[in-house]
Amino acid sequence: MSVSATSPDQEVRRLIGEGYDAALADGMLVVSHVPYVRGPGRIGRASLLVPLSMVAGRVSAPRTHQAWWTGKEPTEVDGRPLDGMKAHGSTTRCLEGLPPAIMICCKPRGREFRDHHEFVTTYVGLLGAPAVTLDPSVTARFRAPRTSPPTKEGPFAYLDTASPRAALGAVNARVKGRTVGIVGLGGTGSYVLDLVSKCSVDAIHLYDDDLLEQHSAFRAPGATTIDDLRARRTKVDHFASVYRGIHRHVMPHAIRIDGRTAAMLDPLDFVFLCIDDAAAKPPIIERLARRAIPYVDVGMGLHLTDRGIAGAIRTTFVEPGEHAVAESIPTVGDADGVYATNIQICELNALNAALAVVAWKRHLGFYASNRSQSNSVFVVEDGRLHTDERDAPLVSVRRASGAAVGACPEPDHEDEDA
Repeated sequence: MSVSATSPDQEVRRLIGEGYDAALADGMLVVSHVPYVRGPGRIGRASLLVPLSMVAGRVSAPRTHQAWWTGKEPTEVDGRPLDGMKAHGSTTRCLEGLPPAIMICCKPRGREFRDHHEFVTTYVGLLGAPAVTLDPSVTARFRAPRTSPPTKEGPFAYLDTASPRAALGAVNARVKGRTVGIVGLGGTGSYVLDLVSKCSVDAIHLYDDDLLEQHSAFRAPGATTIDDLRARRTKVDHFASVYRGIHRHVMPHAIRIDGRTAAMLDPLDFVFLCIDDAAAKPPIIERLARRAIPYVDVGMGLHLTDRGIAGAIRTTFVEPGEHAVAESIPTVGDADGVYATNIQICELNALNAALAVVAWKRHLGFYASNRSQSNSVFVVEDGRLHTDERDAPLVSVRRASGAAVGACPEPDHEDEDA
């Protein structure tokens, strides 16, 4: 596969220099005002959306010959399907602010397109040929080349080329512009960061005053090096340095969030509460409720038995005004906590984080939702996810976990003897 030395901006500038109304949006080359025939004798204009292929920050040869088209199915002058191009009728909203698009497809004989310029000009020429037959003056190229408007730097360190492959621009827009916070960078919180760093949020704020220690490496994503441990940095500084490799705006705050510092959360749009100190939660929860900030609280209660590790992990999603849901969160610490083993297993931390991020994305409409879920518990022993809706009693979740998750449950001696 050939790789050019061009950047995405250079690809856009080349098309603009030739008179096309081109722009870069969410990893797609968008060429607007492309003329075509939308039925017998009728000329229309629409936008062509071409997924941009990149390797290590450089534009590569296109990996697909499929594109998206915001117009109706293109036709010949007499209304017959356009020769040399296939159209798939189902529509997808690829980008926010543009109409739903259909997939269209054409391919050079015996090969793929050499570059994105050939891709765009071939499609525009094929789409516009019947329109030119009806009116020789129509064109996708303006008489005076347009200048490229300034492009706002996005949150990512390099272009997201995964989303346009699946036409996720419109649903991604529901996450854009958000500022989220993660309170606690332990096992679950660090996995939350790993997942949220791939989202196009404006900023991710990290709050934790603990140092990165050796045991932390075994319940966190990625591979912590011995040099990382020897640096004796705080967790927030370590993870910020790692994840700024993909997201520019990861902001570390080496501070403990409690009643005195909870006001630091006021500017946030959403909070992931990932601390294992149940007694520290009330002032944070009260502050989030007062500022009407939605949040997810996570908890893990695991114990060691002769049959292996048992217990449950909890995910509680709280919207502003949901006092009953918030009251279900454990806020009383274990009096004998100094003797607790605090079992955390990385795959369960990752699962807890994934459930929390899915709950947040469902809240934003990124994921479809046909019910209002507030509380869920995954029980290790039976491998089931037990959920409660907002208007349902929470007792079923408590029974499913065998204890209020957040403190370590007592072993079930009857089961162990069975």
